[in-house]
Amino acid sequence: MPTWKSDSYDGRYLQLTITESVNAITNQSTLNWTLQSIGGNVNYYTVDATTVKINGVQVYYKARTSWDSKVFPAAKGSASGSTTVTHNSDGSKSITVEFSTRVYAYGSQDYGGTMTLTKIDRSAPTVSITTSGITASGVTVKATSSTNCDRWDYSTDSGGSWTNFSSTNGTSQTRTISGLTPNTSYGIRVRARKTSNQVYGSSGTTTIKTLGGSVISSVNTLTADAATASLVMSVTVYNTSYTHTLVIKKGSTTVLTISSLSLKNGSNTITLTASQRSTILAAMASVKSFSATYELTTKSGSTQIGTVSTKTATIQTTAANSSPTFTGFTYQDTNTTAAAVTGNNQVLIQGISSLQVVATAATAKNGATVSSYSVVAGNATASSTSTTITVGKINNSGTVPVVVTAIDSRGYTTSVTVNITVLAYEGISIKSYSVRRINEAENTTQAAISGKITPVTVSGTNKNSLTYLRYRYRKTSESSYSSYVNITSSCTYDNNNFNFASDEFISLDADYSYYVEFRVDDKLTYDTIVITIPQGTPLLSFRRKKVGVNKREPAAALDVSGEIKMNGYNVLGVVASLGNTEDFNSLTEPGIYTQAASANASTERHYPANIAGFLEIIANSSGYILQRYTAYNCSGMYIRYRYNNTWYDWKTITLS
Repeated sequence: MPTWKSDSYDGRYLQLTITESVNAITNQSTLNWTLQSIGGNVNYYTVDATTVKINGVQVYYKARTSWDSKVFPAAKGSASGSTTVTHNSDGSKSITVEFSTRVYAYGSQDYGGTMTLTKIDRSAPTVSITTSGITASGVTVKATSSTNCDRWDYSTDSGGSWTNFSSTNGTSQTRTISGLTPNTSYGIRVRARKTSNQVYGSSGTTTIKTLGGSVISSVNTLTADAATASLVMSVTVYNTSYTHTLVIKKGSTTVLTISSLSLKNGSNTITLTASQRSTILAAMASVKSFSATYELTTKSGSTQIGTVSTKTATIQTTAANSSPTFTGFTYQDTNTTAAAVTGNNQVLIQGISSLQVVATAATAKNGATVSSYSVVAGNATASSTSTTITVGKINNSGTVPVVVTAIDSRGYTTSVTVNITVLAYEGISIKSYSVRRINEAENTTQAAISGKITPVTVSGTNKNSLTYLRYRYRKTSESSYSSYVNITSSCTYDNNNFNFASDEFISLDADYSYYVEFRVDDKLTYDTIVITIPQGTPLLSFRRKKVGVNKREPAAALDVSGEIKMNGYNVLGVVASLGNTEDFNSLTEPGIYTQAASANASTERHYPANIAGFLEIIANSSGYILQRYTAYNCSGMYIRYRYNNTWYDWKTITLS
């Protein structure tokens, strides 16, 4: 019985006493407290504010009480009450007792502390289960507990729901559960409530299966295209006098039904008849295998026993038994131009010939059909539902394997390979070319053109050669070309190369620009190139009151295309428009430069100010360079110089 006392004055003190009453079923304690004002030489003493809190709950409070009020706690006497405390889940509990007061003097003091409550037994009983007497519709269960229990429940769904079967106090109870479904698995569990504290304890789950119709436990993989197709099933049979119907399904579709089967408990082998085997193969004409569902129904006479037992297993075919029969193919080059060059449609030319394959019709097996043929020849592929397959150009050369594959509706294949000869070839091509006016100004042109020819060698003899070198031309302002002019006779060539050169090619009016197109042909391919011939540009051109230098049509009294120098230096003129990358320290060529955007005028690149403007550069032969920069809006002018490769600071020239 814990007791807390306050400090005393003249013998007077306050005392708090707490007693405990335990309720094991509710896991609670009732705490009865008594507060007493005792001792002292006189009947009345002033007492400061008094508070009692138990487990955080205030059970008593009295403001400061003067001696002349002659009431408790200033007067001798007591106060009492009770409060309920819930224990932790394991039955333990410690609480805080807050007890503050003070006799006579001002300022309450705390005299409380900690109280450990009685630990309540919250342990669950240990419960075990045994089962016996399994029938088609029931099972007997016995529940045993480690201590007395006053309620007993069972569950048939592993503890999902409970049914009470006894309220007899004791350590064991037995019950036969009825109304179960035949041939069904149940998770049987029991629980019991401990009498002393009403805490439940549960057993583990025992799985039982009620008796009923025969149950398939396993089915082997059935190879339906084997010479003898046998189905092996492991079956739990409760009564061998029953007959069975076995249904084999592909998805929701029934493939085969076998009736009047007599099965034994354990392994059963069912050998399919030729008709049954064919029925299954026909149902899987487009698949190599499928996951079959086997449904076994048990009957006594015409009455079904229990529920249908199902199992899935694979029914398959094999490549060894079901691949199509395919014996071979013929081939030819259907490009008549290429065949005319080689003289043999069994020899192909790389990138030119067109391969065609004619397959001998394949024969499918075991209910399948031939669906297509495919061809792989080097890096060329083709497929067709017909036996005639156009493959087209072969981009490989040398000995090229041609693989022709017959494919059936299940995806099984049979291939035949034949090696063919593909001659290496690269189309005739123009590798270098030029056409120019003499002195860039005259009517007479010079031309040079050369290229590569690939020999096509059959039995040591080259079957390919240059056939034509031609040209035609037109003014760039016109849409029609002249007729081709054949210059093959002026061309030199051998098995590998061709060349043409002329210092007096054709005369093209220097007042116009032209397109000149060359075309070169061998026996298989051709190549073209179009060359632009600009107008002739005279060194000097004279027009009324105008002279042009490198200008056909001068626009001023003196119109020069190119730099103008005097005594080795450029005459000042616009040199360039600046962007956002040039550094003024790198600009030393005399002339005028423009900067159109203030955003590009960066002092980091040595602009004198962040403003668009004009830069003038003047230089002499001793390496002295003067830069002058004028803001575009005339807000400032800046000048600096470089001497002995050193740039000096910008100076500002004020503009008013």
